[in-house]
Amino acid sequence: MTLPAGRRVLVERAGGSVYVFVALPYVSDPALVVTATDAQPVLYRGQRANGAVVEVVAPRGPASSPEPGQRLSVTQPGTRVDLRFPDLTVSVTVDFDPAPATRVGSGTEQLGVAALEGDDLWLVGALAVALSPEHGVVAHGDLKAAFARWRGVPEPSAGSFDRTILRPALEQRGIELPGPRLNKIVYLVEWSRRTSEFPERMLDDVRSRLDRA
Repeated sequence: MTLPAGRRVLVERAGGSVYVFVALPYVSDPALVVTATDAQPVLYRGQRANGAVVEVVAPRGPASSPEPGQRLSVTQPGTRVDLRFPDLTVSVTVDFDPAPATRVGSGTEQLGVAALEGDDLWLVGALAVALSPEHGVVAHGDLKAAFARWRGVPEPSAGSFDRTILRPALEQRGIELPGPRLNKIVYLVEWSRRTSEFPERMLDDVRSRLDRA
């Protein structure tokens, strides 16, 4: 795509999605895509690892920095997405009507596997429980690889996976770790099992899909 003369940034809307095109050396066009979904928008960071910094700042909770090629669900209206390059900063505010809550009083999530497509933080919980043995938890590397395979993205580093996926998943559920070095997956699986967050039929569907991937 060629931007109009004198324009370094162009924002286009098509089919309910927003595309942010950026004219800079080694920055892919488009650099950012915010895709509309039935549940909540999904951000896709398209540009390569070229010194550009992308930061997602929600009204509540910590900021996160998705890796190039990573998709990240935007769960809070008013979330700001910043793309920073040495001589340019682009800020996009994502505003949307949140989907109504679907969890019932028991804590059981009554949606099917399709509901996981729009939310990384629900997906990682379902994967963690589905892959964990009855009296244990899935290994960190196995969960990280399964998440990347499900999403069809390159496998992230351990630190990036913890910062952008595991830690926000715990915070979304109101789980507080007593110490920073404790196994996040243990707490995530224990909470999800205790609250019956994912019915067994959903976990069976998750396992089946992973087997086919």
